[in-house]
Amino acid sequence: MWNELLNFVKNYFQKDNLVKNLWNLFLLLAGTFVLSFGSALFLIPFGIVSGGMTGITILTAKFISPDVMSYILSWVFFVLGFIFLGVKFTISSLISTIFYPVFLSIALRSGIQEAFIPLLVGGNQTVIIDNGVIQNLNELSIDIGLLLIIGILGGALVGVGCSLTFHAGGSTGGLDILTFIVSKYTGIKESIPFFLFDGIVVFTGIVLDVVGGDHISLISGFIGIITAFITSALVEIIYSGNTSAYMVDIISDKKDEILAFVLNELDRSATLFEVVGGYSGEKKMMIRVCFSRREYVKIKDGIAKIDPKAFCTFSQTLFVGGLGFERIKTSEAESLKLIKKINKKAKK
Repeated sequence: MWNELLNFVKNYFQKDNLVKNLWNLFLLLAGTFVLSFGSALFLIPFGIVSGGMTGITILTAKFISPDVMSYILSWVFFVLGFIFLGVKFTISSLISTIFYPVFLSIALRSGIQEAFIPLLVGGNQTVIIDNGVIQNLNELSIDIGLLLIIGILGGALVGVGCSLTFHAGGSTGGLDILTFIVSKYTGIKESIPFFLFDGIVVFTGIVLDVVGGDHISLISGFIGIITAFITSALVEIIYSGNTSAYMVDIISDKKDEILAFVLNELDRSATLFEVVGGYSGEKKMMIRVCFSRREYVKIKDGIAKIDPKAFCTFSQTLFVGGLGFERIKTSEAESLKLIKKINKKAKK
């Protein structure tokens, strides 16, 4: 495990990789910055619980400052990822693990929040902020429309921040790590535990608001649901389109090296096809690999490093089922047809 980490650091600072890695580092930092400031200026102060680690920090803000809680949770999830997912995956979330709490602390403790929120609320209202959360939210003149706009803006910034980190081949860490752990050991599609964990956080926030009889906070809780959808929609639009499953067909003179990279570095399998060039008539072997959204940058860069002249076709797929992906299930319509056929045979 430590050898993997050492090899990663060596490869990261190699001359051939340095420019690309510095650009990816910039995207990771930019994405983490946008994510943290979107949370600190729009979601946390107004108690808009949209799920994820930020939602947990809002729920616990009465007892511990959100940035302090984010330090704790970030490193707890990072260690869990290190143990259950290994170095290769966890290293992708290292930048966000380090800098998300730092940027959040800057936004909450430097006076930026206190200067920005009164402008957002408008009027000559006195805004009391403690632990990053507005304490007199019920006393402020804020209509539901403004609160909804704040939730949409916060969700949009979080979505943009996440997309930037994904484009750099990174991960935002946090609850995403739990999602990947559950998916890895159960075979469940990643989107299911992702929405389950977020749903639990959002539902907990709404329940606490109902119990506390806090009208505005309850509205903020419901707006959190809309915010979560805005975030997910932007990630889908900016980064992944309509699916998290991808496929690449590779034709290369360095077939064995690319195949070894897929098997050993990506921990994925591959399918080999014998193909014939339409112009040259030359026979070659084509490698087909199916992979998840978070592996897109890694596999593209890996192929480019091994053989820059390789012919590759990347495409999104409607569905990938089997080991390492979602389990294949019969659709409800087909199941009903099958039951009807069995019943007909039984009657005969």
